[in-house]
Amino acid sequence: MLIWFTYDPAVHGTREMPGLYLGARHENWWGSTLSLEQLLDLAQGHGIPVAWVPSAHILRELAAAGPGHNDKLAVLAAAEDDIRALCRARLDECDDLWLTAEVEAGQKAVAAWDDGHREAAATLAVAALEQILYNLTETKDRTNAALGKIGKEKSNSYLPARQYVFAPLATLYAQYRPERNDPLPDNLSRHAVLHHLPLDHLNPGHCIIAVMLLVSVLRQSQERADDIRYDLMMSAED
Repeated sequence: MLIWFTYDPAVHGTREMPGLYLGARHENWWGSTLSLEQLLDLAQGHGIPVAWVPSAHILRELAAAGPGHNDKLAVLAAAEDDIRALCRARLDECDDLWLTAEVEAGQKAVAAWDDGHREAAATLAVAALEQILYNLTETKDRTNAALGKIGKEKSNSYLPARQYVFAPLATLYAQYRPERNDPLPDNLSRHAVLHHLPLDHLNPGHCIIAVMLLVSVLRQSQERADDIRYDLMMSAED
């Protein structure tokens, strides 16, 4: 069981992935050597998506970096090309007809990123997130506060995969009101991007986080759509 959490190919050698592993863990965690607590710190503490993206070796570098938020952002900026390539690959896996418009928004965000327009990519990604999140979380309380609260929830340690998709929302939806002279949040802030847009807040690291989060949520939405269609197919056969 411990090797499931901190599997390192260099230490443990090549071994077959446990059959139920991907039902409980995201595939990009395998080989990262990170514990669930380390992943949660990246997601809830720094707002960095850890589900579906980034790759295991980048997760390892993020955990090994200094504890400061800027330390984590520097890792993302240095790995920008690899992260963008994985985001594009994950979007290619999202082919359910229910997600056509949402995936197109993700593709346009990555296209803007490809062209060097990080801020445009990030702003589109943040704007596109909300409705997708309401559908994926299945929350009846369609408010920003509700989404932020979902991000802070404690995950099921046996089946944590779904909650780790939402963990970055804890900081994305942190309260920020510039009209009250609130200090600009250190982490990526949905309210700052959509209602205030200080361009220095959209630094390279935060722009990368924004697109990563959209891709992570879309890929989880594809997983949900696959499950629903499978259940419908099983019900029809009965």
